[in-house]
Amino acid sequence: MGAHSLPVDFAGSNPNWQEIEELLDQLAELARTTGDARDFYRQLLDRIVPAIGASGGAVWTAQRPTELLLEYQIDLAGSQLPLEPSALECHRRLVEDVLHSGQPRTAPPRSGESTSDAATNPSDCWLVCYPFRAGPEASGVIELVQRHAMSPAAVRGCLRLLAAAVELTEDFHRHRELGELRQRQLIWRDFEHFAEQVHRSLDLNQTAFLIANEGRRILDCDRVSILLRRGKQCRTAAISGVDALDRRAQVVRALERLTARAVAAGELVWYCDGAADMPDEIERPLQAYLDESHARTVAIVPLCEPQSALPQRPARVIGALVAEQLQASPSDARLRERAGAVAPHAATALNNALVHSRLPLSTLGRMLARIGWLSEARQLPKTVLALCAIVAAVAALVFIPADFDIESRGELQPQLRRDVFASDDGVVSELLVDHARAVHTGDPLVVLRKPELDLEFRRFAGEIQTAEKKLAAVRAERLSNVPVEPDSRRNVHQLTSDEEELKELLKGLLAQREVLQQQRADLVVRSPLDGQALTWNLEELLSARPVQRGQSLLSVADLAGPWVVELHVPDHRAGHVLSAREELRTDLAVSFALAADPGKVYQGRIEDVALATHLDEADGATVLVTVAFDREEVEGLRPGATVLARIDCGRRSLGYVWLHDLFEAVQSHWWW
Repeated sequence: MGAHSLPVDFAGSNPNWQEIEELLDQLAELARTTGDARDFYRQLLDRIVPAIGASGGAVWTAQRPTELLLEYQIDLAGSQLPLEPSALECHRRLVEDVLHSGQPRTAPPRSGESTSDAATNPSDCWLVCYPFRAGPEASGVIELVQRHAMSPAAVRGCLRLLAAAVELTEDFHRHRELGELRQRQLIWRDFEHFAEQVHRSLDLNQTAFLIANEGRRILDCDRVSILLRRGKQCRTAAISGVDALDRRAQVVRALERLTARAVAAGELVWYCDGAADMPDEIERPLQAYLDESHARTVAIVPLCEPQSALPQRPARVIGALVAEQLQASPSDARLRERAGAVAPHAATALNNALVHSRLPLSTLGRMLARIGWLSEARQLPKTVLALCAIVAAVAALVFIPADFDIESRGELQPQLRRDVFASDDGVVSELLVDHARAVHTGDPLVVLRKPELDLEFRRFAGEIQTAEKKLAAVRAERLSNVPVEPDSRRNVHQLTSDEEELKELLKGLLAQREVLQQQRADLVVRSPLDGQALTWNLEELLSARPVQRGQSLLSVADLAGPWVVELHVPDHRAGHVLSAREELRTDLAVSFALAADPGKVYQGRIEDVALATHLDEADGATVLVTVAFDREEVEGLRPGATVLARIDCGRRSLGYVWLHDLFEAVQSHWWW
C-alpha cells in the first residue's frame, strides 16, 4: 500500500511495518464491503491495537459532538484509565474537542492545567485520537491508549497509522452509503411499477388480482391474499397465483373468519413462528387457519378508505391484505416495512374500484340495454304516448312559476350583547353578579386573583422598604459625618453618590409597583354595557375556578333594546340569498316561527348578511344572516330561543324549486 507510507521508528513496541502494511491491505478489502458498521469497527480495532502493541482502543461516533456513542472498545478499563466521574468527563471532553475541531490530537499523561481544559488527560497513559467522517451528518473518533512512554517519532508513526485507518473507515462508510442508495433506488423502482399496475384498471376483480400478484413480487413472500369487507364479514377477492377461487375450501373459509376478526380492530396483526402480535380473541381463528395453511409467517394489514374524501370521520376499513411465508425467516423486519408501504397504494386502488362499481349509471346502462323493445314498430304508439307525457311534465317544470324559499334555522338574540372575557390568568376570588341581574357600564362583575402578582407585589414592597431604610441611613451618616474609627471615615462625595443611587433605585421600584397596581386593577372584570347577565348558574360555573387570559366568563345583553333573529344559512344555500338580494334590490322578507310556539308566524326583513363563512362542528359551513323585526309583535322573547325561518328569494320555475338540490349535487360532484 504505497498510499499509506509509514515510518519505521516506533518506540512503544517496535512493530513490523511490513505486517502493518499487510494488515491495512486486509482492512482495505474489508472497507469495500457493505456490512454492519460495528462489525467493521470491531475488526479494525482487533487488528490495529495488537499490531502496534497498544494497551487499548475505542471507536466513538456522534451525530453531534455533544452526543458521543461508544461503538466498540478494547480494554479501556484495563488500560489504567481513571474511573472517577471527573476523569471520565475529562476524557469525554477530549474526544468531543477532537470531533469539534476535526484535527487529530495526542494527549500525554497528566497533561492539561485544569478539569475545564478540553485537552486534559489526568491518566498515566498516552491518548491518541484521530477524527473521521461516518456519513453526511455523523462523525467519529478512533482512539488508541498506550501505557508505555512514547517518543516524538513514535507519536508521529501512530498518527500516520491512524490516518491510514481513518481513510479506510471513511472508504467503508462511502461504500456502505452507496450500496444503501442503490438498494433504495431498486426498491422505489419496484414500488413505482406496482403503483402503476394496481391503478391501471377500475374493475374490482381485476384490481384485486393485480394487487395480489404484484404485491407478492414486491413483498417477496410466498402468498398474498386480498379480502373485501362486507358488513362484519370478509370475502376473499383474490389469491396470488390462483386463477379461480373455491370459496367453499376450508382454508379460504378459515382465512375469511380470521381476517374478519382482525379488521374489526383496525390494527395490524402479525404472527411469526409462534411470536404473535395480536389481541387474545384472534388467537383461536389464527390457530385454525395455521392448521390449514401451514404458514410460518402471517401478516394481516387492514386497508382503509382514503381520508381525503371524508376527513371528518374515522377511516373505514374496506378490506385487508394478507401476506404469508411458508418457510422460516430469520427476520421479518423487511416484510413489515414493505407491507406498510404497499398497503396505502392497495387501499386507494381498491377504494377507487369499489366506488366505480357502485355508480348508478352502470346499472342504468344495463337497464337501457334491456328495454330496447320500445323502438320496435309495434310498440311505437306506446313510445309516442310516453314521450308526450315526458315532454308535458318537463314543460310544466320549466314554465310554471312557484315561490322560491330558503329554509334555515336560527335563534332569537338581543341586538346589543357582549361576551365578557378574563383579562389575565388567575383564580376567581369574587363573583359580583348573578344570573339576570341588571348591571351598568363599568360595574365590576368578577374579581380575579393572581398569586404570582400578589407575591411580586409583596416582594417589591419589601425591596422599597429596604431601599428607604438604606437611604435614611446614608442621609444620616452624610449629615453627621462623624466616623467611629479613623480608618472607617467615608468620603463625603461617596456618600452623596450612594444617596443618589438609592434615590434612583427607589424611583424605579416605585414605578414598577405602580405597574403592578395597574395589573391588580385590571384583574377586576367590568361590564362593557348596560343590561343583564345572561349566563346561567354563575356561582357553580366560576366561583373559585382558575381561568385563562381571553377565556369567556359570562355574557351581558340589553334585553330592553332591539332584538334580531340570527339565522345560520348553510353555505351551499347562501348563494341563493345573495343572488336574490342583488336581483330584487331590496331587503328580503323573512317569515319565522318559534320552535316553542310553531303555530304563530312572524314577519321580518334581512338586515345584514355576513361576508365570511363560519365553520361549526355541528352545522358545518354556515353564513350568518341577521333579520330585524318588531319586538312588540313577538311574545315571550327569550335569548337563544330556536327559530324556524323561510327566506323569500322571489319566484323560480317549479322544476328548479323542487329539484334545485339535485341540480347542485350533479354540478358539484360530476361537472367539476
